[in-house]
Amino acid sequence: MVSKLRGRLLHTAPKRKRGEILKKMGYSEPDQSHLARLDRVLNDRNWGLLDRGHDSHYSDEEFFRSLCAVMEVDAKIVDTAINITIKAHQDRIAAFKPYLWVDTGFTRENQPIFAMAAMEQFRHLYFESAFLSLPMHLQIDQVRQRIRKHMAATGGELKMWGEIQQYWFFHSIDKAILLDVNGDIIGEREGAVPSRSGCSLR
Repeated sequence: MVSKLRGRLLHTAPKRKRGEILKKMGYSEPDQSHLARLDRVLNDRNWGLLDRGHDSHYSDEEFFRSLCAVMEVDAKIVDTAINITIKAHQDRIAAFKPYLWVDTGFTRENQPIFAMAAMEQFRHLYFESAFLSLPMHLQIDQVRQRIRKHMAATGGELKMWGEIQQYWFFHSIDKAILLDVNGDIIGEREGAVPSRSGCSLR
């Protein structure tokens, strides 16, 4: 049902002017931010429901419901899509375990996809189960130690990925603390790690 909804929206929406869709959704004068939001929702596997965004008209869920109404999607199908998306996200959060992601600022050139997939494991550093029960300040202490050991073991470079620039400590599914190669905290960020073909985000 959900896959059919995705196919329907992606097949039907491009046939209509985005500005007209937004006007029917209640935006009298759609601007670039509204157009960008529409594109993001149509291309997001979570329908933009996890963006935590809002504008003068709609929250994430309200925007998606309004879009589906304009596209004449049955409300029961929309309810099912929302429930499945939220439940899947909650399941991912429940199953989440903190980890370190090694950032080398990698940008793909001609590396084969299969080789990148095989080497991806070396950019993720996991912790033993006892780590999960520690308070945050002790987790950070262990993260720092792990970074220093990893730098010593690798010489500061990962095969194929390149020179290590920093580490991201994901303490929740979409929030990370950034640490430099010495294990010192240098910032924070929200969102997932970049794709294999992406580059470093700071």
